[in-house]
Amino acid sequence: MQDIKPPKKIFRCATCKAVIYCSAECANRAWSISVGNQPTHKTLCGDNKRHMERLPQTQGITKSFPWGRLESDGTFSFDIARGRFGVLGSSGYGYWSHRGGPSPHSEAAAVNMDSSPYASQYQKLVQSFEYRDGKELIGKKHLSDEEGWKLPSKYIPYRNFSSAATLPKLVTEFEYGVVDWDTWYRWRNLPKESPAALLMNYPMSVYRMLVNCLELTSPNAGQPDKRVGLHIHLLGAEVELNFLPLFSELALLLPYHDIKLVLFGSAVAKLVRVAMKTSRSLATKSPVFIYTAPPDCGSGTVSIYFNSVSDGNWSATDNVRPDALVACNAGLASYHEWFPVIQEAHMKRIPFAVTEYAEQSAEHQRNMIPIILSREFLSPRPMQEYKIQLNPFQRPGQRPIPMYRLPNIVNGFTLIVYKNKTAKAKVKDLELDKVIGEVGKALRTMILNKMD
Repeated sequence: MQDIKPPKKIFRCATCKAVIYCSAECANRAWSISVGNQPTHKTLCGDNKRHMERLPQTQGITKSFPWGRLESDGTFSFDIARGRFGVLGSSGYGYWSHRGGPSPHSEAAAVNMDSSPYASQYQKLVQSFEYRDGKELIGKKHLSDEEGWKLPSKYIPYRNFSSAATLPKLVTEFEYGVVDWDTWYRWRNLPKESPAALLMNYPMSVYRMLVNCLELTSPNAGQPDKRVGLHIHLLGAEVELNFLPLFSELALLLPYHDIKLVLFGSAVAKLVRVAMKTSRSLATKSPVFIYTAPPDCGSGTVSIYFNSVSDGNWSATDNVRPDALVACNAGLASYHEWFPVIQEAHMKRIPFAVTEYAEQSAEHQRNMIPIILSREFLSPRPMQEYKIQLNPFQRPGQRPIPMYRLPNIVNGFTLIVYKNKTAKAKVKDLELDKVIGEVGKALRTMILNKMD
């Protein structure tokens, strides 16, 4: 076999600066020749250049943290960051425990390599990382804040507060509003030295999708005598199973809300099947996890449930229609399982938002939505309504992908798949009710004072 030597010089597209090639010949070939169903670089170059304009923003988020080291290629090593805090590993590392390997998803089959001569070797490699997402839920007790985070106390965003020093303000009284990592850290009384954002990006991205993308509710919508109930389905859950208690953050961010969060996905179904063999396992309980925020923080509640029916695949035939669907790092057009979900969300007018790794991917998913809908003779909504935004609660740090420099980040971008136009009006009505209620109380006090 002929030895394969590394190139003496790599080539980077001079126009978009987004793609790396091993040689000039490879770059010229990619410019005009399509491989499989992939568009040529000539087709993508202009969009790549536009997407690269996001790079200062995404790198700025990473560099805002003292631990946010950028490598020479602009990437960020999640594992090195974990190693610096002593939380690198699979089992036994609390919320940081996770499956390793080259694939971001638990299913080896998720990577479309069926036609590749290396497919069998790749699947063996993926399967060699045996850690099961949600392994801690086979036990009988949720981890405490200290057991889960395994960090110095000053770096932990507590959910169970032992002192007033760790208790955040009622979020509606926080003057800046929680709109990005900087304001979240201030509200949470955490120093930016804390690596909490490396895990909290999942619950904070769900919050972002519900409040800012779908405008389903807001921190001001609830009040003590008029609580807001939300029934949310989180689809395709995998790594989220490793830190379920972190979703208690939703109860702190949304005072006077009662949130039912139902998780769907093949990883959920497999976890439940394993848990059924163990008596009194957390994963077999209903709800799996429940949390109530302190009264000073608004007494919000979050209850988390597992749905393992039909191997975790979602269907709107559930007895209770959800208020919204959300998914993290979805890859809508990459997996056929998403197609019926997109169709049902439109047919039954269920608000639906996802995060995607890259803006380029999100635009590809958006372009596919009308095609997916037309298969069922549905009337597609105008494409401009499928809004894509940079997610300020993305996980800090560029993912290391050797050939590309495009911003590619865990929970990097949000995409609105379907938005119910009445949702915003409903939120405004709730907020108005609250204002009217406060004004009414003030008027009543003033009248009583006059009578005295």
